[in-house]
Amino acid sequence: MKSTRDNKRFEMVADAAGPVDASYWWAGLVLFLFGSFLWGRPHVRAVVPTPQPVEKKLSRWDQMGATLTEMADHYDGEVGIYIKDLKTGRTFERNADQRFVSASLIKLPIMAATCQAIKENRLSLNTRIKFRNYERRDGSGNLKWVRAGRSFPLSQLVYAMITQSDNTATAMVIDRLGYEFLNRCFADFGLQETRIHPQGMSLANSIDPLLDNYTTPHEMGHLLEKIYNHQLVSDGLSDLMLEIMKHARSRSRLAKNLPPEWQFARKTGLLRHNCHDVGIVFTPDGGAYVLCVLTGQNNNYKLAKSLISSVGRMTYEFIDQPS
Repeated sequence: MKSTRDNKRFEMVADAAGPVDASYWWAGLVLFLFGSFLWGRPHVRAVVPTPQPVEKKLSRWDQMGATLTEMADHYDGEVGIYIKDLKTGRTFERNADQRFVSASLIKLPIMAATCQAIKENRLSLNTRIKFRNYERRDGSGNLKWVRAGRSFPLSQLVYAMITQSDNTATAMVIDRLGYEFLNRCFADFGLQETRIHPQGMSLANSIDPLLDNYTTPHEMGHLLEKIYNHQLVSDGLSDLMLEIMKHARSRSRLAKNLPPEWQFARKTGLLRHNCHDVGIVFTPDGGAYVLCVLTGQNNNYKLAKSLISSVGRMTYEFIDQPS
């Protein structure tokens, strides 16, 4: 049988290669062609996926802070919040160093300064102070209706100033202590922005901003914490201040959603488009939390009070759950 042309070509190549098995020759040819194919392809580096960080689960405290921040960000007005767990030292702050018109919050450091005057033996809780007609003030409180010349013990005036936010009682205390003494005490308490001026005690809807009284959420919280830790005056006077604050009558704002078994030592403020509430929350298990919410540039006091109540409700819900 005659060989075909291809067979002859194969025999010639095989003869030139020497005595090698044809199967090896074909295997080499296949490897050569496959290698040539791979050599001509672009080199591609294997991509190893980068490990993604595992998202850390937020603690309940951080969840509370995120919720409160979102509430404040969506409010049509200025909001400052300062919260501190007095047992663990954890804090939440949102615009805590922003200045707000203090309104009746100024009565809280006035009470502290009054206790400082008692500590310095300038007067006592039994010191009687006579009401003079020029001290009569409109707004909160019942002392504005009393006749001139009637006297009251200092303890009664301080109680009315805090629990009823009585403006006439406040004027009587201020007249007895003086603005210079009050501002010196405020500075000694570590308050830098909180000051009191005669014009700032006006109930007018607007006054010269340079003459108004101001404070910050942080400074109110700082003062409350010092009262709680008995760092301002004597232990007895510190406890007295807390007890007076616990008798504040209003159940609105931060007190609105307070669980019934909890106690709240607080002071509110409402003036010139500012609406505030600050205090210390006492839980049945021995916990204590400073809670300060200040709002400004409010177009509607009802909405401001509602926001403050909502901040209180969200805070109490998070506090009441295990971390």
